[in-house]
Amino acid sequence: MQITKLHSGFISEIADGLFPMENGNPTVKGEFFKLRYHPDNYYFENKNSNDNGEAEKTSICQILKKEGRGDLTNTIQTISRKVRDCLLTEYSEEIMADIGEEKVNFIKSPGRGRDFWKNLYQWLWDYQFPRWVEANFLPSLEKQADKNRDWINFADNMVEVDKLHIPQMADHQPLKLSLEKPYWAFINLPESDGYLLLLNQGVVSRCVVCPSQAFAIDYELEKIRLLPQKETLTYELGCRFTFNEVGVEKFVAIALEKPLDLEWLKPNEEEVAPDLNSERMQELWQELEKQNNWRVYAQEVEVVG
Repeated sequence: MQITKLHSGFISEIADGLFPMENGNPTVKGEFFKLRYHPDNYYFENKNSNDNGEAEKTSICQILKKEGRGDLTNTIQTISRKVRDCLLTEYSEEIMADIGEEKVNFIKSPGRGRDFWKNLYQWLWDYQFPRWVEANFLPSLEKQADKNRDWINFADNMVEVDKLHIPQMADHQPLKLSLEKPYWAFINLPESDGYLLLLNQGVVSRCVVCPSQAFAIDYELEKIRLLPQKETLTYELGCRFTFNEVGVEKFVAIALEKPLDLEWLKPNEEEVAPDLNSERMQELWQELEKQNNWRVYAQEVEVVG
């Protein structure tokens, strides 16, 4: 598992919610949770045995001691059980639905010397994390968005495109577009070199707009001004950007210096507008973290009947 800021943000958000600070300081349970359930520490024991060689191995106890928590050797398992109980209480319905009663009962009563936390760890990263990513991926990008809101507009005929201007809008007010009308999208980013990744959070779906077979096969910024491009499916069909549901659509653009090395991002006829699921969101974030210099732009579109 390649650790990204998404993983750290996920762990921190749970810790802050379940184990809030006391008198302005992190709690022992909160710090234990962030260490014990972090992927980097999966192979560390809570505490080491007294056998020769074992005492020198890194453990959760040792890390907490170095952080100024003192010697928790005699209480670390009690802390672990209290953290477990907090997780089971907070996420009881989700855990039961995801892993079933048998595993939940084992977590509650594992028996002497058996590591119940590994089952909770697997649930946390196999089930809860993907759900969290789906809910937080685009909002986390939007938080980094440039204040420039003049980067996208829509027109329903080519005559308007050449004289298209970006209207002045009050902060947080979305563009308003009509239901079931085909639009051209005019892209006006400050960057002229590099590549454009354009994502859409629709009323009923999430997808990649650019690059895609549907809207933009070539995603070099210098060739992205008007979408869809001529070689694309929506251009050929004449449907362009047509919104079929009333509600708010979000567009998030990322200006990149280098192309992204992901096979599913290559335009293809099997998936004309790649679905943006949790796994792909994680892959995108990993690729973004490999590039230091990228900028985000965001805009909402209100579709009205």
